[in-house]
Amino acid sequence: MTAPKLFDLVDGKTRKVSFSPMVWRAKFALNHKKVAYETIPVTFLDIPVLIPKTCPNITSPTVPTMQISGNEGIQDSLAIAEYLEKTYPDGPSIFGREKSEKNLQKFFDSYVSSKLHPVIQRLVYIEMYEAQDDDNAAYFKSSREKSGGNTLENLGGDPNQNIKELKEHLGLIHKALGSGEFITGEQPGWADFTLLAAFIWFNSFSPQKFEEGVLNAFGDQVLRNYWQKAQALIH
Repeated sequence: MTAPKLFDLVDGKTRKVSFSPMVWRAKFALNHKKVAYETIPVTFLDIPVLIPKTCPNITSPTVPTMQISGNEGIQDSLAIAEYLEKTYPDGPSIFGREKSEKNLQKFFDSYVSSKLHPVIQRLVYIEMYEAQDDDNAAYFKSSREKSGGNTLENLGGDPNQNIKELKEHLGLIHKALGSGEFITGEQPGWADFTLLAAFIWFNSFSPQKFEEGVLNAFGDQVLRNYWQKAQALIH
């Protein structure tokens, strides 16, 4: 079987910083299944050009997109994970063997996407803009300001209020991780991949805010220990 190819969103200046939380979810799933794969780095402006050329069935290109065979591609991190679960059934499960486990992990996925992502986005708007080359910076600024109806600076809001809101959303997660295990128990699963992907995104652009807003948020070592434990999964 030909190794799949994963389009990986990178910064425009160095083209080395892989930061998309959705792409990282797919990476975690591939690594968990021990599937060898190639990455194709793309910037924001590369996405609508390169993905349709490689995967003509993708008519509205986004990341993550994974080329699986010939010119066929799969979009969306959850769809990629479900494809891997079905195609490589003998590897460790991404979602758990029971339907109830998968449903709970998909619920957690939605929680991270709807609660953590918007706050993190506000906290790193400017840093993401500054990490782009001129063309990608112009695209990022215009597209975000158009969708948000305001300037990047105003869309970011008050950093202190954002940190406070992030702590509120992390409260139950912090409590769940108090045992020292992963969200899904002794072994990591999809819920962990969604959370860690958000952390990577945040830390990629603002290590200082990540330190304050996540690792030191509760005045203990719970989230720091979790982050350190997870380093073995990040590659």
